[in-house]
Amino acid sequence: MTGNHHGTRQWLARSCVIAALLMALAGLFPASAQEPRSGGSEAVELPSGNAHAQPFGQMRYYIGDGDTLDLSRPLSAREEFKRVDTPWIDFGDLDRPVWLLVQVHNPSSRAGEWVIDIQRPFVDELVVAKVDDAAITRTLLDIDNSTPFSARPVASQYLVAPLAMDGGETSEILIGMRSSTGSWMPVTFATPERMRTAHMQEARFNWTINGAILALVIAALFMGRLVGWPLSLGFAGYAGLSALFVANNEGYLHRFVFTKAMWLYEPINLVLLCGMMIALLQFARTFADLEASHPRFARAVKFLQVGLGVLLAFSLFAWQSDALRWLIFALVPVAALTYLAIAVLAWRSNVLGAVPFIAGSAAIAFTVAVMAAVLLMPGEVPMTIALDYLHATLLFESLAFFIAIVVRMLAMQQDLNRSLSAEVAATREKLELANALQESRSRYDAARGAAETMRARLQSTSHDLQQPMIALRQNLSRIANRDAEAAGKLESALDYLEAVTASGLAEEPEGDDPLAGEKPDEGAETFPASLVLRNVAAMFRGEADKAGIALRIEPGEASVHTDPVGLMRAVSNLVSNALKHSGASEIVIAARQSGEKTRIAVGDDGKGMSEEQIGAFGKPGAKGEGSGGHGLGLALVHDFVSAPGHALSVESAPGEGTRFTIEVPAGPR
Repeated sequence: MTGNHHGTRQWLARSCVIAALLMALAGLFPASAQEPRSGGSEAVELPSGNAHAQPFGQMRYYIGDGDTLDLSRPLSAREEFKRVDTPWIDFGDLDRPVWLLVQVHNPSSRAGEWVIDIQRPFVDELVVAKVDDAAITRTLLDIDNSTPFSARPVASQYLVAPLAMDGGETSEILIGMRSSTGSWMPVTFATPERMRTAHMQEARFNWTINGAILALVIAALFMGRLVGWPLSLGFAGYAGLSALFVANNEGYLHRFVFTKAMWLYEPINLVLLCGMMIALLQFARTFADLEASHPRFARAVKFLQVGLGVLLAFSLFAWQSDALRWLIFALVPVAALTYLAIAVLAWRSNVLGAVPFIAGSAAIAFTVAVMAAVLLMPGEVPMTIALDYLHATLLFESLAFFIAIVVRMLAMQQDLNRSLSAEVAATREKLELANALQESRSRYDAARGAAETMRARLQSTSHDLQQPMIALRQNLSRIANRDAEAAGKLESALDYLEAVTASGLAEEPEGDDPLAGEKPDEGAETFPASLVLRNVAAMFRGEADKAGIALRIEPGEASVHTDPVGLMRAVSNLVSNALKHSGASEIVIAARQSGEKTRIAVGDDGKGMSEEQIGAFGKPGAKGEGSGGHGLGLALVHDFVSAPGHALSVESAPGEGTRFTIEVPAGPR
């Protein structure tokens, strides 16, 4: 798969399946308890063509002393070398030199060129030497953490030493390494063609991952205005730092950017690791809206972020501290588990996009488990495979998080579409209402025209009635000489008829609305209520006497503020109905003023009405049993009391008479 482990791509799939079990197995089956691995031949035959060889079974190792690499010490301690008994060369985190010794053989009769690919971009110090039969050594590679990429004998992002062998030659290769970032050494013997092909595949793999992550970052930033900048920037921060973490681990930053500061590799790694966890937790908090749903947990996450921020600051100048490095390594799984817990809470709270979100968090937790297995069981799980798996899962995590953001964006877009649909529907309703209003205006105009026509007819009719009224009044004087009482009654009736005709001839009020004169308050006057009561009594005195009914008034001193003609019509209609239908022996018309109201009552001691009859008479247009009328009298009463401040009430019971009360605004006393 990569130049780090030619031909071992299958380990990636295998590690994904077994990594979850490795941490549990670590305490039960430590590396020292493994059965020694039997090797093949003592010498490793160098490959030919586009091939490579990993001679772990033929290698022997020796853990040296001191803090420098001295070739004389391992050469004088050959008997102390032990056979490598783990599948991979990794002795854990050591602060001492590790020496490897392996015998190689050129099976061809011709001389050839090979490379020794250490498959790591950085170490503190590395020496590769060739030892011949006469114990003469020739150094093939000698670098430390200050050696730039340009000074390496073979151009590559990894540590590569050239190896020349004569035909049939057998020699020993001695490799010494000292590194603060672990003792893993995936040594590979390969032809130059194989090395270039493998390293090119590795570069293509890494650049593809970084390019895809960068594309996701750019897409997320474009969605910032839709899903919110805190969420978008949180994702972009994590994904961007992840891409830089890959680039630093693979040596690209120091090969192309920090070319003269190779020592920055480890501090940059620690800073990026802390930054990734801080950005990851920030993204998780924002995505799950943790402050609103779980405020206490949100405070704990903030505290963890602050702790990682402090460690990030210390990494800039105390990166060589083992305690600092292990503290960071201890907080990384804590952050991963915290992130997984936030994802579970988001899923349980039905947060939009929680399914891909929890998938990404599970990938992070599994990645941390694989790295923990590498650290806890050195030599059992290859670091190179774990790093490749880390790089691949970074892309998977970023993709999962991006999908979660897209799901949320699509949901927000659906909400927006629903809002727009509702707004369109509201606009359509407003348009329909405007059309209905326009139609109502048209009907109103038609009704107004009809009303004007009716008004003109009423005025014409009232005008026609004036002439007969004048003639009647002229002839009234003749009757007065013979019967003064009858003349007084006729005078009252004529006054009422003249008022009615005068109302019909009244000019249309000024204003824009030609129907304004028909408003209830138009023509309201203040006058004594007794004026109406006496006129009504005078109008119906003769009819009452003829029917043997006593008609009595109690005018009092009440005053009213209303339309006099309308009040006259209403009271006269109530008295007329009482005379015709009540069967009473006495009818009383009374007026009483109380505060701002004046009540004019028409009562009788007749047969009364049931509740059903009262309900019927309470409706406009009602008429009594056996009535030959059209119910227009009560309709006029109801029309009059529909004006503001007016009211009508009925009190009656069978055998106890009836009392109609009209309530109107009172005038000043």
